[in-house]
Amino acid sequence: MNEFSKILEKTGEIGYITSLFHSIANVSGLPSLRLGEKVITEEGEIGLVYGIRERDAEVLMFESANLRTGQKVARTGELFAIYGGEGLLGRVVDPLLKPLDQLGPIRGEKVALSIEREAPNIGQRVKINRAFETGWMIVDLLVPLGYGQRELVIGDSKVGKTIFLLDTILNQARKGVICVYVSIGKRAIDVKAVEEYLKENGVMKSSVLVVALANQPSPLIFLAPFSGMAIAEYFRDQGKDVVLVLDDMTTHAKVYREICLLLKRSPGRNAYPGDIFHIHAALLERAGNIRIKNREVSITCFPVGETLENDISGYIQTNLIGMTDGHIFFDVNEFRKGKRPAINSFLSVSRVGKQTRKVFEQHLANWIQLKLGEYKRALEIVQFGVELPKKTREIISLGEKIETVLEQFPGSPRPIWLQLFLVGLLRSEFWQEKPIGAMRKDLEKILEAFKKGLLFDLEREISRIKTIREFDQWIKEKIPVLKEILK
Repeated sequence: MNEFSKILEKTGEIGYITSLFHSIANVSGLPSLRLGEKVITEEGEIGLVYGIRERDAEVLMFESANLRTGQKVARTGELFAIYGGEGLLGRVVDPLLKPLDQLGPIRGEKVALSIEREAPNIGQRVKINRAFETGWMIVDLLVPLGYGQRELVIGDSKVGKTIFLLDTILNQARKGVICVYVSIGKRAIDVKAVEEYLKENGVMKSSVLVVALANQPSPLIFLAPFSGMAIAEYFRDQGKDVVLVLDDMTTHAKVYREICLLLKRSPGRNAYPGDIFHIHAALLERAGNIRIKNREVSITCFPVGETLENDISGYIQTNLIGMTDGHIFFDVNEFRKGKRPAINSFLSVSRVGKQTRKVFEQHLANWIQLKLGEYKRALEIVQFGVELPKKTREIISLGEKIETVLEQFPGSPRPIWLQLFLVGLLRSEFWQEKPIGAMRKDLEKILEAFKKGLLFDLEREISRIKTIREFDQWIKEKIPVLKEILK
């Protein structure tokens, strides 16, 4: 007896597909159906009841290969859920948690994971006070994040958003954090590149890839971020911190618009359905920092938004900005100038991350932002071709050196203590008289010494510092030691 026959025997109701348009089926003959219920066809395809009318029901079908009108459908009597567990780690799966990596079935115990679970209430939530490190200096210093934060990553296509997120996953997975990457409507070649990157860097074993390809049915793509959140909630409930990447939510909004137009729902602004804000906000609200059994655990969520020529005023883009705790803006103009990462720190925001940093760390961040602002204004003066006073030349020189230190390429994460040490060198007179070329060589030697483990004593020493005065004094004491290393 197959699964369809077992379910039919259990519920005793049989329906039929009366009409079919793409992956949206109208099913009649199931009077006891509920919204959100799981149904199954005689061929084994799974569907989700998304609307109920007087004579039939609207069902989102996640598999469409064998669908046809007149096909038998049975209700399961259960709300739609996906089934997974610890065995998902190291695997590539679709939103129904079926394996895509040819490594056989998902092993271990499986539990039902609700795709529409309620967000934690106010009583469960705790203040975000643990610093989250991405390994990217410009973010960790100027747009600081905390565990449990929802930070939008927004920018044009192909400006470095995905590689930034992959390096963030790399940095966190090495700290024992579970990482869930959700690919929403991407090409197979892009997904393969993500999988290979995680494998090459040895963090696939603590990661889960949820993949819905662009050529798959719209309901399956729509389901992807909900499946990713359900997986993240499962591991969070096990007492683990989780990083969740939703790449990307603008594609998800377009897919939802397509589904709602097929369902003949009333279109709103830009033809998006009226509940698009609610759909995304309710999903992202499930992330956060909560207390379970006297221990803080979190889901740190990075939804991705795509822009066109830096336009962040679009409907979905402003929605996402409004429902998150800040955003990291990848500027296409900075990318074209060769800046890596192409993050515009002046247009990026972190609403809760600053509370996770020490006072002297925030003082250093303010100093960098101030000097970069002066540098930007000085460059505007240079365009007029006037002779520059000494102070302006000094501002430009320092600005160039700050940008050199902040420049970073994929695969080279820097711990926060090393970032602070480099900023301390900029504040001191160590690089004041050196040209950019000599400074770059020094920087390369410092990073090489870090890789060899010659600087790890600095981490212990810097953790004891409380004030900016102590920090500046400590840097002065370390300069002779650094000169010996650079010889």
